[in-house]
Amino acid sequence: MYVISYGDRAALSIALPTLGKEFTLTPVQMGWVSSSFLWSYFLLNLPSTIVLDMVGARLIGSVAVGLWSFAMLLGGMAQNITQFLLTRVLLGVGEAPTFGVGATVVRSWAQPRERGSVMTILLTGMQLGLAGGTLAGAYLITLFGWRFEFMALGGIGIVWAIVWWLVYRNPVEGTAQSTRTPISVREIRSLFRSPSFLGILAVQCTQNYLNFLVMSWMPLYLIHELHIDITGTGTSTAACYLFAAVGAVIIGRILERIVFRNGIHPPLRRYIVVTCLVGAATIGILPHFHSLPPILLVLSGALACLIAANGANTALLTDLVEDGHKIGAVTGVTLTCSNSLGLLAPILTGYIVFYTGSFDMAWYMCAAALLVAAVLSALMVRTPIRMG
Repeated sequence: MYVISYGDRAALSIALPTLGKEFTLTPVQMGWVSSSFLWSYFLLNLPSTIVLDMVGARLIGSVAVGLWSFAMLLGGMAQNITQFLLTRVLLGVGEAPTFGVGATVVRSWAQPRERGSVMTILLTGMQLGLAGGTLAGAYLITLFGWRFEFMALGGIGIVWAIVWWLVYRNPVEGTAQSTRTPISVREIRSLFRSPSFLGILAVQCTQNYLNFLVMSWMPLYLIHELHIDITGTGTSTAACYLFAAVGAVIIGRILERIVFRNGIHPPLRRYIVVTCLVGAATIGILPHFHSLPPILLVLSGALACLIAANGANTALLTDLVEDGHKIGAVTGVTLTCSNSLGLLAPILTGYIVFYTGSFDMAWYMCAAALLVAAVLSALMVRTPIRMG
């Protein structure tokens, strides 16, 4: 699911140069187009995960992937930028519960000691999807055009939705899941009185910003910086994502073994988060390099640390929330807040590039924010998260 989700997101980033020419878009307009799926995604994160907690991951997983894949098919048929933007909004509707489904499955099936590693491995699907979507997209665009790229990826998602419905089962069959009470406004308010939740949320917001910046702008950044064609850009971007995925699993696993060598104490996982955020902040040295090998090395290393930080941070949330039946909705709350910041990344970067002619300020801002989030995580994430 994560591979398909991020493959579909990468489809736009690699198609953006071609699509931008067809629809005569400026860098600022490209930034708005890149962020368009986040408008509905942001609004529906919490409502969709509340429904998820009530009906289970089987139904929501199938409906969500089926819906956003249908949006991809429609995107390939769009005849003007208005139609295309509407398909991106529909894609955001489908993708809204994605991370809630993932967190619910991990909470239900993974052993507590291994949740960080499991979550990190799950999140590498993001990078594998970005790599596969970028690489496949580059060649599909070169051979058949960007419209065929969108329709081909949409077809893959529809197949997955059918398979998930046939194969997956919620952990407790035969119980009346609909009798579960949804998260209340009072419980949501109580989350924001928890220092641990606020520390986790700070990390989620900053890593989300960098994630969406890279996902939206990396191909254009490589074209801008290295002056390579779309096929070369796709190959380089895919390599970066693949190296990051492998590195994230290794980093997350090693740090988990070190931190929990004397037994499980969930709040200690914040030290994994802090270490990885410091590693991700190396993105700030990117403006000092202007050739392919060091640029790919810095991007791959920073993204690997970012994924590992995200995995450990999400595992922290699943560990510390006392009511496991509402983990989907709690994840939805964090995503609603973090995506409100993340949706600014493509837009703000577009303005930065338009007015400064470079990406340098965007990288410096991300590095500073990641270091601040590391400090907040270290100081604030210490106690269980209680609702009510």
